Amino acid sequence: MQYMQSERNSNLGKAARVYPGYNKTTARGKKLSMNYHQTLQKVLDYIDQHITDEISAAQLAQQAGYSVYHFSRIFTGVIGISALSYVTWRKLQYGLYDLCQGEKVINVAMKYGFETHAGFTKAFTHWFGFPPSMCRLRLRVGPPAAPDPALLANKFYGGNVMTPHIIELTPFSVVGYPSRHTKPGMHSTADAPTFWNTIQMDYGPILSKLYDTFPDTYPHSKHCEISMCYDVDENTGAFTYLLGRGIDNPADLQNILPDMTRVDITGGLYAIFSTPPAEGSYIQAAQDTWNEAFLHWLPQSEFEFDETRHEFEYHDHRDHGWYFGGKLQIDICIPIRQKEEELRKAQLRGIY
Repeated sequence: MQYMQSERNSNLGKAARVYPGYNKTTARGKKLSMNYHQTLQKVLDYIDQHITDEISAAQLAQQAGYSVYHFSRIFTGVIGISALSYVTWRKLQYGLYDLCQGEKVINVAMKYGFETHAGFTKAFTHWFGFPPSMCRLRLRVGPPAAPDPALLANKFYGGNVMTPHIIELTPFSVVGYPSRHTKPGMHSTADAPTFWNTIQMDYGPILSKLYDTFPDTYPHSKHCEISMCYDVDENTGAFTYLLGRGIDNPADLQNILPDMTRVDITGGLYAIFSTPPAEGSYIQAAQDTWNEAFLHWLPQSEFEFDETRHEFEYHDHRDHGWYFGGKLQIDICIPIRQKEEELRKAQLRGIY
């Protein structure tokens, strides 16, 4: 993972000079001086209690009982980022939750002290790797958990996160039947199956018609279904859901029927997350995987979400219980691009 790597590495050296006994194990949250832990806990709680206020380094140092200089060294050495960077990140965490509850971006920006919509969006995208406009459709999060110095150290110094496959996806098409729906409180693509359960939508006829039109025997396109949500109206909760057949053999496209819709997946760089094999239903596993990808992996990676392309769920024979002792699994496919800073580094190394 490349996210903030240079700051992490330099902080390890700084932290070792801040107080005796500090080491890399400490930075990862396995050991923390109890005195520093209690002091920083007080500071972190203060930040949460004043999260909508303007917070200065001097205020935080006063809570800790140190000079600004000494406090800044301690905070950065133990947590892994500067105190004011943490304040910004924490405000954005609260903002993320509000956005997922349906609040408008401009209102959230003003609430947490950002002067403009653009300034909030820039900071949000920098920290999370995707724009705030994505929150309502793709994420389902609860209120920010209470802060803990050890857990934060593990996060900002680099903890364990789910690892996807990074691939150059070959372009293909999705042919199927889109439908427009409104679900107040619609938060994520992974919410869609739960929504269908409430309206008892019957997938059978749709899939039967698709496979009657596009057989999955050689030389036709391989067996896979694609589900995707897009065109979300953030004010009403309306969205378009497409259940379709993946078409990777261009010859099959001539069989498209007049009542079918075609969406092209342009290919390019994708992060592929496989859900943990699940008994009976993959719904919860899919929701958890979407959150893990966007909230944990993407911010710590060298990539950011590419909003110019489609993300989707990929269903093949694993979704039908062919493997894993009958358990079900699908793939979450997220279009990504390298962050500008990482791309420049790659260019300097002569990779591009």
